[in-house]
Amino acid sequence: MNPQVSSSRTNVVYRRTPKGQAAAMPSVTPTMNDEHRRLLLLVNGFTPLEALARVCKFQQGPQDVADILQSSGLIEEARERRHEDGMRAPWRTTEQPQ
Repeated sequence: MNPQVSSSRTNVVYRRTPKGQAAAMPSVTPTMNDEHRRLLLLVNGFTPLEALARVCKFQQGPQDVADILQSSGLIEEARERRHEDGMRAPWRTTEQPQ
């Protein structure tokens, strides 16, 4: 396990909020530091923070960065399980008739 990941909350899955999605768009001039933007871009609503921390080095603890992004309204905990039946895939823009 990555020594940078010391929090017991590292198995939390985050997703971008609409505000976070807008901030992640390539046409938007970044208003945050590189480390915060890197995590914002990695957050996908499926992958736990612990796994994201293994992909990317953080000077601050990854949970600290996630807490900052969450308090800024850019990410939130993904509470529902997106793989259950009946959940709409996040990449679909319209509902399919059943």
